[in-house]
Amino acid sequence: MSSWGYRTFEDGIACDWLEDLHDSDPIAFFVKCLDLTGLDYLDFLACVGVICTAEMLRGIKVGPRSGLPESAVHWCEQYHELDCGFLIPRAVEGLRHVLSSRSEMWVRWDDEADRFDCWLEHQQKLVEDLQEVLSHET
Repeated sequence: MSSWGYRTFEDGIACDWLEDLHDSDPIAFFVKCLDLTGLDYLDFLACVGVICTAEMLRGIKVGPRSGLPESAVHWCEQYHELDCGFLIPRAVEGLRHVLSSRSEMWVRWDDEADRFDCWLEHQQKLVEDLQEVLSHET
């Protein structure tokens, strides 16, 4: 894997995703990343898109988690008023798909036995945080 840690942006592909976000319309970019229509199995790139999008949505709604690169923190601060709440249910659903055996990311991390539990806990906390946002918005 191109990962050096279990956090969202401790991966080369995720860092590339973050650069792409800076050059994109955020809502259109997020919608594209969360569109899993017709996918029974998520390849690694699709998983990265879902997790990174969820991480940034969380950052916008409740603030960035520790360990995010400074450029991600700055982006969340810049877009803190972005109307993106409608994407959170899609992000939660996407994360559930990533956190299943129907995901290449799950398979790759499952092969990393010594780091799998940290990665899984980090992703589950992201799901919980987004569900908390949803409970406050309804």
